[in-house]
This record gives sequence, structure tokens and C-alpha cells, in this order.
Amino acid sequence: MKSGFWAVENIKKILWAASIAFAVLLIVGPLYLLFKYSISDSASINTGGAPIPLWPYHPTFRCFIYLFSDRHFYGVIMNSIIIALSTVGLSMLLGVPAAYVLGRYRVPGRRLLLLGLISVRLFPDIASVIPITEFFIKLRLQNTYTAVVLAHTLLALPYVIFIGMSAFESIPNDLEQQARVMGANGFSIFFRVLLPLSIPGLVAAAIYTFLLSWDEFIFAYFLLGLGKISTLTLFLKQKLAYAPPQNLLAAISVLLSLPVIIFSLLLQKYMTAGITAGSVK
Repeated sequence: MKSGFWAVENIKKILWAASIAFAVLLIVGPLYLLFKYSISDSASINTGGAPIPLWPYHPTFRCFIYLFSDRHFYGVIMNSIIIALSTVGLSMLLGVPAAYVLGRYRVPGRRLLLLGLISVRLFPDIASVIPITEFFIKLRLQNTYTAVVLAHTLLALPYVIFIGMSAFESIPNDLEQQARVMGANGFSIFFRVLLPLSIPGLVAAAIYTFLLSWDEFIFAYFLLGLGKISTLTLFLKQKLAYAPPQNLLAAISVLLSLPVIIFSLLLQKYMTAGITAGSVK
């Protein structure tokens, strides 16, 4: 009996380890291939029918040097950063108070309001981009940062509100009641008690908003495609127009992915700090 029990336990451990290894491979594999192609030389890509090597024959950063030698490329990166960070700021500024009210108070028509918010994301982006573009054209906001930031905020705001609501609803009501007994007003309760405890969820919403804005293409194309302002997604589309080599496309994709990874790692410590602060309070 004991040998059979240990055999079953060993099989479970093997299956668990194999599942973890498979999940890691699914995540790391595409990243490895992306980086490998970005530093590949021509002989490693055009092998003439021979198997493509697992590592480039002669690794080179020529594609990255080519991109950063173009002054226009620096402006493209700054445009993407400005739009993404502005979208995060505006989405959090509008979404966090709304999530607090909807999550902590009984608002009349709450279900209908939430249904209206989430219905914004039930329609595909291509169905709403035309009327939104026409609206911004009438306001003379086309080819401006403002138009793209507002459009991206429209896309991200429902998710920020729903994630923020979950964060505020998870906080026990006893903490808020104790703060009121100690003489704190609503303003102090929100900023000194509820907001610090909800930081992990709000940071997750901020990361998602940054990802959405950084990778968004459709609204950026319709609102900025004919102007001087260009984002990295539009820059990638422009390069695809003349069939560039795979290593150049991979290099642009690496540069698209790198800020997202850095942004997530920077905010990860604030998530941990928020959890720690909440447990102490």
C-alpha cells in the first residue's frame, strides 16, 4: 500500500513539474525567438533550405543600431510613452473615484450603469472608430495627442472601474467604520485608509491600461495615420509596407515589448508595498 501511495505521489509531482515546465516554455519560447531574430544576421534567416539555427551564426545588433540612428524613431518612442502614460493618468483620475462610489455605496440604478459601462467594450473597436474619429474631426482634434488619449481612455475606463470596484469591495467595512468613530471624515478615509489598501488592484488596472494604450493600433491609425504624430504600432505598420527583413521587424517588436516589461517590474514593488501597508493597518 505504501509503495502504491508513493508511486501516485511521484506521478502527481512529475505531472505538476511537467505542467510548470510547459507553461514556462509557452511564455519564454516566443520571447526567445523574438530576441533571436532581432539579433540574427542574414545567413541565419535565409539558410537556403537548411534548418534555421537555434542561435544566430553571427549575432549582431545592426537592426537596433539602424533604428536608433534614425532621429524620427526617438520621436516615435516619445509619442508612444506620452500617449500611454497620459492614458493611464486620465483613466485612473476618472476611474478610481467612480470605482470607489460604485463599490462602497448603494447607487440607484447601479446594475444598469455597470451594464452601460461594460457595453462599451462589447462592440469591436472597428465598429466604433469611425464615429469617434468623425467626432474628433468636428472638434478639430485629429492628429493630436488629446484625441488618442481620450479614445484610449474610453477603451480602458470600463476595465479600470470594474477592477477598482473589486479592490474597494474587498476592504472590510469595519475599517471604514472604525475610522469614522475615530473622527476621520470621508476625504481622510478615502486617502488614508481605503486608497492604500486598494493599491494592488489599482496598480493592476494601471498596468492593463498601459498595455492597452501602448499596443493599440486601430484608433491610433485613424486619428494619427495622416498626421506627423506616429506611435510604435504605426511605425511598425509603415515598415511592413515595403516587406522589411524579419530581423528588423523582430527588433521593433522587442522595443515594443521592453517598456511594458519595465513598466510592470517598476510597479510590482508598489503592489507588494500596498499589500504590506494594508496588512499593517
